[in-house]
Amino acid sequence: MPVGRGSRPPGPPTVAVVGSARVEEPDPAWRDALALGTALGRRGWRLMTGGYAGLMGAAARGAREAGAAVVGLPMTAWTGLTPSPWCTELRWAADYSERLRHLLAADAVVALPGGVGTLAEAAVVWSALQTEPGAARLVLLGPRWRRLREAFAADLVVGPGDLRLAPVAGDVDEAVSLLERLVTDGPLATSGPRG
Repeated sequence: MPVGRGSRPPGPPTVAVVGSARVEEPDPAWRDALALGTALGRRGWRLMTGGYAGLMGAAARGAREAGAAVVGLPMTAWTGLTPSPWCTELRWAADYSERLRHLLAADAVVALPGGVGTLAEAAVVWSALQTEPGAARLVLLGPRWRRLREAFAADLVVGPGDLRLAPVAGDVDEAVSLLERLVTDGPLATSGPRG
């Protein structure tokens, strides 16, 4: 079965938020994550995160305080980390590929600032958008992602169509506007396998 919306349960849209577990308050990115979670929660959308602290925890807190369901994706092997108390449901993953399957089943994914794990998750979502019917839509949030996307455009084999699959929002309001449009537009038609 293809990844994406075809495999998600009915109900409100699910927006996954990926980002660093190490960025905490008072960092501006933490406040953005909280505001993003609040905005999504107020729309009645389901939020999904990696299930831990930092930016993921801030987004979960914002959504939960706004009354939304929050799904966390903690890893069973990561015994040194405690899942965020703001999650209303935990979907434990035995390995990274299982965690990514949950992530890919969302309607959309927002990438906040992060490290290698966040980059990997955003890249997998972006790649699925190129080839998988119903793949989660992607929004990159913030100037760090704009700089990275410019570097990808300069140094990777990507074209304008590939770049359009990963729009960059300058702030939370723009990210939410993009999400509203992308979720309303529904799944993209894909061009099929690419190399």
